[in-house]
Amino acid sequence: MTEQPDHHVAVIGAGLAGFGIAAELHRGGIDDFVVYERMDGVGGTWRQNVYPGIGVDIPAQAYQFRHALNPEWTRFYAKGEEVLSYIERLYRENDLLRFVRFGSDVGARVWDEHAKMWRLQVNGQEVTARFVVVAAGPFPEPKPAELKGLEDFGGTILRSASWDHSVDLKGKRVAVIGTGASAVQIVPEIARTVAHLDIYQRTPIWVFPKIDPSMPAPLRALFRRVPRTQRMLQESLEFIVGGALVYGVLNAGRLGNTPAAVRWLLGNVSYRLQVPDKELRARLTPDYDFGCKRPATSNTYLPTFNRANVDLITDPIDTITDKGIRTVSGVEREIDILILATGFRLFFDPQVYRDRPVTGRHGFDLADFYQNHLPLSYHGFSTPGLPNSFNVFGQYGWTGGTYHSVVDTAAIHIGRVIREAQRLGATDVEVRAEAADAWTEDARSRYTYSLFQTGNCGTANSYYFDHNGESAYIRPATTQRARQVAQTFPLDDYIFTVAKAARHAKAAAG
Repeated sequence: MTEQPDHHVAVIGAGLAGFGIAAELHRGGIDDFVVYERMDGVGGTWRQNVYPGIGVDIPAQAYQFRHALNPEWTRFYAKGEEVLSYIERLYRENDLLRFVRFGSDVGARVWDEHAKMWRLQVNGQEVTARFVVVAAGPFPEPKPAELKGLEDFGGTILRSASWDHSVDLKGKRVAVIGTGASAVQIVPEIARTVAHLDIYQRTPIWVFPKIDPSMPAPLRALFRRVPRTQRMLQESLEFIVGGALVYGVLNAGRLGNTPAAVRWLLGNVSYRLQVPDKELRARLTPDYDFGCKRPATSNTYLPTFNRANVDLITDPIDTITDKGIRTVSGVEREIDILILATGFRLFFDPQVYRDRPVTGRHGFDLADFYQNHLPLSYHGFSTPGLPNSFNVFGQYGWTGGTYHSVVDTAAIHIGRVIREAQRLGATDVEVRAEAADAWTEDARSRYTYSLFQTGNCGTANSYYFDHNGESAYIRPATTQRARQVAQTFPLDDYIFTVAKAARHAKAAAG
């Protein structure tokens, strides 16, 4: 008898992407699936990251699913606890919690060519699934802080990705290493409390002011009673964030002096108003073009450096000592608490798949693929050599301005393929190599005039570029276009293989 898998579909991750895929499967009549989540609750990054000041960095009215609008956002830029509550409500109200297995850490995955299924290690035990959908997001693992002497530090170490709220910062000497999106939110929150704060900056970040009004109760009531009003706001913001901004990034080389004008305006108006000291302002101002690295939004980050108890350190770190941090100039600054805001490994980091190996057809190794090959995907969701496997976020995968747009598009695409396989009785589905090649070449060609190809991005240290210098993060299409294509791409770009026994059974039944 042919071995049957434990589950038809295994979804990895119970965050926003896990919800989107689970909801699509459930709507499509597929209930033989499981969602593996290593934490003790749903929410993904919004459950893992609970540092001071955490919140969305785009308007909350855009940061939500089109089919599940939330009229209860209390601010234009919602805080993290509201986002987590929204995600928890989505799982609960759509009856999807019953499919989630908490505390389930997925390790290695191996394709079984004979049985036409995936063998997954879950908490060290083997589980099998016909299909696997990776819904772990673009930042699957915290990036280890590669700092000499870190193990010698005698004080307390906090990490942005696993914050310990039992640690009291009041009156302490604190250092923050990193000036990315997390640090931009953490620094203003703790500067008012600590005795002294040192911020170690390797690469400055573009920060622009945000309009962040509260959402008054009458407006929230209007959204509840007349949902169309909120729909119009959401669609307008989706157009701006997922259309106009993507157009600007992909066509920077055609926009004349516009990128330089944006950079001048920020540096000479916004930064000048917020940081009066010329020398300090110069160190906080990036020398790369706006958009080469994901910018941040904040009204409080830059002014924090004007405080008497805050120092910006741009001298490179030499080593962590038992009492503090010594830079290459030989200066050691003593601290009580060290905060590591050093970011995450990206989905294309080969180390992610060395730690959790993925082996596909004919020995295809995902770590080797990302290490040694040029970007290649089909619509950002599938890769030749990985049958019955999809990634909600892959190369050329970021659609529009919010992750919800990515998830919506991925769910439509992946749901169509799995349902077609089910209709055909196919046990083996793989994207055609020529289809992936053609789609990738088209995506790459649309980058010709992009900011990443024509702009001044060399010093940005941006996750938009992989370790080979390839910029294959953003999908060169608007949100609206990507969603339309997900509904209409030719299914014969995939090879659907039906086992002989299944064909015979179907013929007999017919």
